[in-house]
Amino acid sequence: MNDFNTKIDYKHMKARNFESRLKNKFIVDGSSLLGNRMEYSNFFEKDTSISNDFIVIKILFERATLREASSFKNYVDKTIAEENKNMIIDLNECEFVDSSFFGALVACLKRMKAMDKKFYLVYDSTDRLPIFSATGLDKIFKVFPSVDEAILA
Repeated sequence: MNDFNTKIDYKHMKARNFESRLKNKFIVDGSSLLGNRMEYSNFFEKDTSISNDFIVIKILFERATLREASSFKNYVDKTIAEENKNMIIDLNECEFVDSSFFGALVACLKRMKAMDKKFYLVYDSTDRLPIFSATGLDKIFKVFPSVDEAILA
């Protein structure tokens, strides 16, 4: 009987997680399609307290795709304009990153290089991003397993 209740609780928890992701997906899609200004606080987390030289932006998406790429690029552009620091993008929450999102990362890298600033990625598992190594992007970006290691580089 307990095993049955556990399965029901797990199904409810899974359904709530799906509803939450669907709600966030609608907010991103709807905002992009309607041209409304979207609130970035649900999707990106900026931390300037870790280091005096670096801004850390944590991506809170499970899947970083075309839908999120434009919002991400706008957020990074805004952050670059407000701050004059090197940047670390933490992708550890992402299970999947598509080529469109990598394109946004490349655009950000180019902008930071033009400003003579460092732009690092943090990702602790090469197994989860096969497109990253398959496309050779691991040679373009400096990738570190943790934020602390990126700051010390």
